Amino acid sequence: MNIDDKITQALEAEAKRLEPMLLDNKGLFSRLLPIYRGGMRRWVWLVNGLALLTSALMLWSGYEFFVAQHVNQQVFWGVCLIVTLQLQIGLKNWLFMEMNRASLAREMKHLELALSQTKNS
Repeated sequence: MNIDDKITQALEAEAKRLEPMLLDNKGLFSRLLPIYRGGMRRWVWLVNGLALLTSALMLWSGYEFFVAQHVNQQVFWGVCLIVTLQLQIGLKNWLFMEMNRASLAREMKHLELALSQTKNS
């Protein structure tokens, strides 16, 4: 047996061992809830409030855009709609990045614990 076969066998054994952990995906809400309890929770609540406010402004801008009588008004409300849409996208992107950061930090802690347990064994 050459070194390539040994590496392949080791990788396959590791993949079989890690597969149950990788399949333990609990869904969006189980990943979303910890960001409301972490150290950045005040910022998360603030960004969520801003996202709700932005949603209201976006709906209002969309309504005003479609009921505007003149082209100048349509241009103004169309620009407002696009700006609030971009702001909404940015706020939601920040929330998902924060969720990803918290999930990654949790996984790194699990890895540190697993490494310290194997080191002590």
